Amino acid sequence: MRPSTFVRAPLPRRLVALANALLLMAALLIAQAPAAAAAGIVTDLGVAAGRGGDVVARGSKVFVAADDRIIVTSLDGRLIDTIGGLSGAVALAAPDGGRKVYAALRDSHEVIEIDTVTVTITRRIDLAAYPCPSNLVQSYDRLWVGYGCGQAGEGGVVGLILSAAAPTPVPIGPGTTRPPLVAVARNTLVTAEPGVTPAVIRVYDVSTTPATPRGEIRQDTGGLPPLRDLALTEDGSTALSASADTHRFDAWDTTTLAQARPFGDSESSDHGLAAAITADPDGAYVVGGRNSSDTAELVVYDATTAEVIYATDHQGKELVAGSIAFYGTLIWGVLKEPDTGRMHLWRLPPSPFHSSTLTLTAPPEATALEQFTLSGRLTLSTGSLPGVQTLEVNRWLPDGTSRPFQEITTAADGTYEFTDTPPSSGTFEYRVYWPGNSWYRGRGASATVTVTSYQPVLTVDGPATGVVGDQLEFSGSFGADGVVFPPTTITVSRKVVGPDGTVTSKALPKVAPASDGSFGFADTPATAGEHTYTIRLAGNSAIGPAHTIHTVTVLGSTGIRPKTRG
Repeated sequence: MRPSTFVRAPLPRRLVALANALLLMAALLIAQAPAAAAAGIVTDLGVAAGRGGDVVARGSKVFVAADDRIIVTSLDGRLIDTIGGLSGAVALAAPDGGRKVYAALRDSHEVIEIDTVTVTITRRIDLAAYPCPSNLVQSYDRLWVGYGCGQAGEGGVVGLILSAAAPTPVPIGPGTTRPPLVAVARNTLVTAEPGVTPAVIRVYDVSTTPATPRGEIRQDTGGLPPLRDLALTEDGSTALSASADTHRFDAWDTTTLAQARPFGDSESSDHGLAAAITADPDGAYVVGGRNSSDTAELVVYDATTAEVIYATDHQGKELVAGSIAFYGTLIWGVLKEPDTGRMHLWRLPPSPFHSSTLTLTAPPEATALEQFTLSGRLTLSTGSLPGVQTLEVNRWLPDGTSRPFQEITTAADGTYEFTDTPPSSGTFEYRVYWPGNSWYRGRGASATVTVTSYQPVLTVDGPATGVVGDQLEFSGSFGADGVVFPPTTITVSRKVVGPDGTVTSKALPKVAPASDGSFGFADTPATAGEHTYTIRLAGNSAIGPAHTIHTVTVLGSTGIRPKTRG
């Protein structure tokens, strides 16, 4: 598949990011570009093929054209199926939706339709009148085929409407000797005959049938060098080319037909020759592939600034021309061993490649049952403001159990804050995570807070005097406005010093205070004397212990103060 034919994954961007959450977490460990990073996963496909190497992904499967077969793997490179008995499988294309993949069979002069669920051939489209189909691209219901067996003027490009029971090929552009490279995005199609000097990139408007020529891209001095690969950005505004005899990739404005910018330095001897080029479906990146004598290299550029934001290589193999494909946040390429032609599937670590930074600031100490504030900021490596983003908050108690999951949002400048009310004392851990998006890698941050017990102030109100046989009522509190207390116990003991100096003590029934810390109790004295009530708060993992006393002078039933000793 030529780069721009690879379409957006069928899930919305947010769901794609969630589906790859574990992969994104692993990507947090990757070194920052432009330094070379981890090479990803390389899977031996178990076949040596002189032709083929195109790759697409659809329906959680990866399809690789390998001459007499198409190899099917899982997203992690595990071999799961093979479509065999083919004749010259060299190119693949995946539609914008549905469950189909199309393959060009160069030797049998046909295009086959493959069901991605059953991995079976469901239709064959005869192209005997346009032999040797070698390049495919697709957008919506239309498929474009670059064909040609090497005879001058007998190659070219045809378009097919796939919804037709028997699609009628519609020729586009002039005849060629070699099968043209093709790329499509929205209503823009670009074609170029590979390996010829000077090269010409032809631009067409395919909103009409037949297509309408919009112009040709030609370099003013000496013409374009021979091309190895051709792509379009997602909106069709920019064509991307990989030149066979340079180290550089070029971008061309499809409206003005002028050069937009280069990607890489064509004079540098530190890199191999350009072999493949693509743009990701969201328009964030341009990915170029090069080959040197013993190393295949992939370089990811910022699509707007042309800055190198990621680079990796693999030694001892070469990248197949045109074999770079996106699927969600994943990128694949196909490698071959130069001597044997043995094919390998190369999956890079998950994109995106721009990084982010997330901070979390918390007070070093807090008090149980009292609310405190944590804050931080999300920043992006490009300097852009993040806008409103959703963060995931997880909290762990001292015993290792987790508190309820929470989502919060940042302000437009990336700042955020949230509060927590710890239910006990001990060490609490807080983790905040941003899952990232199609432009930036996610990032996490953590903080620990030492929480001390709430120190209550126990107060009790009640009468100063009473009369034997009359009920005494007391009320108290150990709380403060806004604090909600877990269940605890108040104990009350009474000590009576009688008129004759006799001392008696008794424990009154335990009291269960309300959640705001208020409580009450009552007592009916049976004897006169000094009644001292000791009120104790037992305390727990959240509340410290406390106690206070209250003294009541109880008179005899006649209301006459009894005589006391001494």
